[in-house]
Amino acid sequence: MKSSSRLYQCLVRFQNATFRADTRTTTPQVFKAPIEEFSVFKPNDQDDQDHSSFWAITGPKKTQFLQCIGGKYITSPPLARTYPFLKEKHSGFNDRVQLLNFREQSGLDKTYLLARYETFAFKGKLEMADDVNSVHNYVTGAYNYNNNNVVVNPQFEAYLFSLLNLNHLSNKWINLLSNGQMRRARIAKLLITRPELLVIDDPFLGLDPGATAMVSESLKRVASELQIGIVLGLRVQDDIPNWIDKVGYVDDEGLSVVDPSKFQSHSTGRTVLRHQHNKKENMVPTALKDTMSAKINVPPHIQFDNASVVYRGLPVLLDFNWIVQPGSRWRILGDNGTGKTTILLLITADHPQSWKSVLSVNGKLRKSGTGVNFFDVNNNLGLSSPELHALVPPGKTMWQVILSGLVKDVGNSNFMFTGKENQLGHFGLSILQQFNDRLEKSKDTPFCQLSITDQKLALFLRAIVKNPQLLILDEAFSCMDEESVMERCHDIVNHQMHSTTVLSIGHLDWELVKLDYVLHLVGDDQRHYNYYKYT
Repeated sequence: MKSSSRLYQCLVRFQNATFRADTRTTTPQVFKAPIEEFSVFKPNDQDDQDHSSFWAITGPKKTQFLQCIGGKYITSPPLARTYPFLKEKHSGFNDRVQLLNFREQSGLDKTYLLARYETFAFKGKLEMADDVNSVHNYVTGAYNYNNNNVVVNPQFEAYLFSLLNLNHLSNKWINLLSNGQMRRARIAKLLITRPELLVIDDPFLGLDPGATAMVSESLKRVASELQIGIVLGLRVQDDIPNWIDKVGYVDDEGLSVVDPSKFQSHSTGRTVLRHQHNKKENMVPTALKDTMSAKINVPPHIQFDNASVVYRGLPVLLDFNWIVQPGSRWRILGDNGTGKTTILLLITADHPQSWKSVLSVNGKLRKSGTGVNFFDVNNNLGLSSPELHALVPPGKTMWQVILSGLVKDVGNSNFMFTGKENQLGHFGLSILQQFNDRLEKSKDTPFCQLSITDQKLALFLRAIVKNPQLLILDEAFSCMDEESVMERCHDIVNHQMHSTTVLSIGHLDWELVKLDYVLHLVGDDQRHYNYYKYT
């Protein structure tokens, strides 16, 4: 009887289920073998090892598996996928099962990079509080004409905002949030509807360790207190949260279930990449030393001299000094919100204050009236970043995206123009030849249909195909599932671009190319900056 009553607490169940994108029998199955058994139950106070409520799904086909949970694919036989608890409660599927993918930006404004700062030119603090796109209104659905019937409990709203550390961001425009802040806001937006089952793909993507721990603990508390089942999609190299009950590894063959404590030693007969067994030595320096005091008699590529950037009295950069020598490789390190992106946008001229004498490039102070414009700046640099990723037109092919990096005088965030193959120089041809295996297979595929690895590869090749003087890699490899492709990208930067200055942001050491120096941003009441050299 206990087992029968517990069955009605089952949120989703697969039994000998096969999945296809449509009803045609000629359509390939998502997984070669049926999913024999998979179930997620509502949490309860009893220690029930057979009825798991908190899952982590990893492997090359984790995203497709999560989409199966969310109802995307067609099941065969039809009752091989069921939602017993939702049926018992006669509850609406869309509200009760929430699927969130942090690799896409659905529901957010897709604007050019400068727009986030231009908002300050016409939106005051009071107006922002009533703006449709404030964090508060984004999370609660207020002022959204498609959600007129949504009623949010004020106490529950306050609880979520406090739990996810969003109170101080409530009136901020949603597009002004850092990557870590945005992830917390999107999780809150789903939790505000009090779902029964929460499915999140890559919840910790792009977060610093502190933010990762906070989001993980918040999910655990919310799930336990609200009795929400949770399925997380994690990369194989991600650490498994200690509150997870079961781990599933998913590839072309299907699902293998593993105990979390045994996951690292688990062998399915397939390749499972675990980076803790293959860390890069240069990313774990044995000693660090101050490098800014050294006198180098070479004109700097980039120089900040007592630069300050302030938004409405809030300092983002304060008396900031930084010298970047030509051909040097820097890691920009700091927690979310410490100013990493601001520094990069100043350099790329996407920030309005980049023309207010806050930095020099190649010995020339960047200011209005010097004859240098936004397009001149962008012609000499290559860029790959999450913000740029969000701007790619989904219908552009992989090849069109790559060749758009050859077009001059349009800016790095403009994908509307496609370069010509005859514009490729010797370097560009050589680089593309090294990825001929990937390009032959996917060059004519629309960007939205590419794997995340090929999307990231396209943006990386777009950034380097013109052999830029400056290469900015802002979490450029943070989503790649195929480590071998990432390593090939690293090898190009490490061994074939010696004269290129490289600035890199990444929270995980193994995602970074080989670097020489570290700029460490500390964002507290007494903002300061540390400079180190790898030895």
